[in-house]
Amino acid sequence: MIVLRILLRQWPLALAWSFMALVAVSFTRFDNGVAFLWGATAVLIAGLLRVPRRYWWAPLSVIGCLSFLITGFFGLGWQAAPWFVIVNLGEGTVAALIMTRSAGQRELMADLSWFGRFVFAMVVAPVCVAPVVGAVLWLIGHAPLPGVATFISGHALGNLTILPIAHLLASRSARRDSAQLLQRRKLDAAILLPLLVVVDIAVFAQTDWPLLFLPVMFVLLATFRLERLGAAFALVGLALIGGSLTGAGQGPVALSGASLPARMLFFQLFLVATVLTVLPVAADLHHRRKLLRSFRRSEAEFRLLAEYCTDVIMRIAPDGRIRYVSPSIHQLLGHTPEALVGQASRDLIHPADLARVIEEHRQTLASAGEPRRYEYRSMTREGEIRWFATHGRALLDDDGRPYELLAMIRDVTLAKQSEESWQEAALVDALTRLPNRRALEQMAADLCQGEHCLAILDIDRFKAVNDTHGHEVGDEVLVGFARAAKGFVRGHDRMCRLGGEEFVVLFEHTSLQQAYDICDRLRLLMSASPITTEAGRIRVTISGGVAVIGETGLRSALKSADAALYRAKRAGRDQLQIAA
Repeated sequence: MIVLRILLRQWPLALAWSFMALVAVSFTRFDNGVAFLWGATAVLIAGLLRVPRRYWWAPLSVIGCLSFLITGFFGLGWQAAPWFVIVNLGEGTVAALIMTRSAGQRELMADLSWFGRFVFAMVVAPVCVAPVVGAVLWLIGHAPLPGVATFISGHALGNLTILPIAHLLASRSARRDSAQLLQRRKLDAAILLPLLVVVDIAVFAQTDWPLLFLPVMFVLLATFRLERLGAAFALVGLALIGGSLTGAGQGPVALSGASLPARMLFFQLFLVATVLTVLPVAADLHHRRKLLRSFRRSEAEFRLLAEYCTDVIMRIAPDGRIRYVSPSIHQLLGHTPEALVGQASRDLIHPADLARVIEEHRQTLASAGEPRRYEYRSMTREGEIRWFATHGRALLDDDGRPYELLAMIRDVTLAKQSEESWQEAALVDALTRLPNRRALEQMAADLCQGEHCLAILDIDRFKAVNDTHGHEVGDEVLVGFARAAKGFVRGHDRMCRLGGEEFVVLFEHTSLQQAYDICDRLRLLMSASPITTEAGRIRVTISGGVAVIGETGLRSALKSADAALYRAKRAGRDQLQIAA
């Protein structure tokens, strides 16, 4: 029951195929041979292209039966009918297989990429079954070679001419596109389609003037105005009207005085030239319309994004001039988009970052469309400095050369401040706000050649302060010492908290004796100046060790100073020792 239902659905294909076959054998068949123009196979190919391969058995079964009957009753007779079933079905199957070999090839005249495969399939398919045709013609007493040549040219021409219109009628998406096109261009269709018929009849119904150029002009006009639909109908009308009247001895081809088969062959060559001229134009027009529709959609999406996005979208010429900037620039920098268009983008960059941003701009243009990200500072209209991150990509022309830079610009000031805060937190002691050990290592790494020293200072009996007054008071003692020491040492000396109650003073370009003297004065100051805390004024003393930062580096100097510190502790505290 399901099989019968599927077969009954093939009635439109059966009617179209029967009509094309009867027209061909009635008007384009001479000397009882094969038809000079055969478009029925194109109908079968269109039917196969519109369904998945697993359902091809249905149209092939129906067309096979019709081919047997029409060949038997109206064609070469019942002896040839079984073989021409194989010929007609084989030709359609081969062409459909070639056209559906890869995805995207089902839609004819979608763009220029399909054209080579289309022509190849329409010509190769009849060539593949031509040996069978030659054998059948020989068996029934016809000359094989002329018949095979007529078969190949007639079927190839019919396929090339009829398949576009057959596919437009068979494909739901193609019918929808054609209906939409007709809706938009009703007047063009109402004028051009009847005019094409009138011109074809006027040219091919007379034998006085060589007007073969005239139909081509109107076919191209219909193609430009109605695209694929106009090209398909114009070519079919030219083939049917021109072919029928030429076969009846009318038309400009009759001026040649040649025999009827020769005139039909000439008309076929004329029609092939017209088809191969018009179809690429129709495909390219259809492809351009799709691209234009896609560009309009992309432009609308871009405009919507640009107008409501908080980030700044900017289009910049290769020379740095601003071609477009989204409205969000006013919120971020205070400038209006209209005032910036045509201005140099470099005017928005902080002078300290300008050279780097110019280099980034150059590298983005040279990166063949690869995106790049870079950060820099800009100044608002009010003079505030803010950080921005740009994601830039070069847009390339058909030759691969950059013609514009598209930039998405985001305000990263808060993130930058947070990053700086984290960096500061990683290098600063949270309690005393002095640089920590990691910062000390970076400071020592930056020291250039010369005489450098360091001192480790330790608060004596600090554990007793914590035990007696508590850790909060101990923290106040640490903070008080750090404040006093930082205010005492020289401006270019750098003081760090090493950990616990240990501190380090870094002396750059200072002799060992000078470093010792400075630390000793600090020791005397602390001994004479109690630190004010919640528990009252607490007097503390410090011990220390002073060492030279030699070629062995910071770690070795710290080890030496630490050894000197412990010597000072063992010697009674409240004193300094110089490392050996």
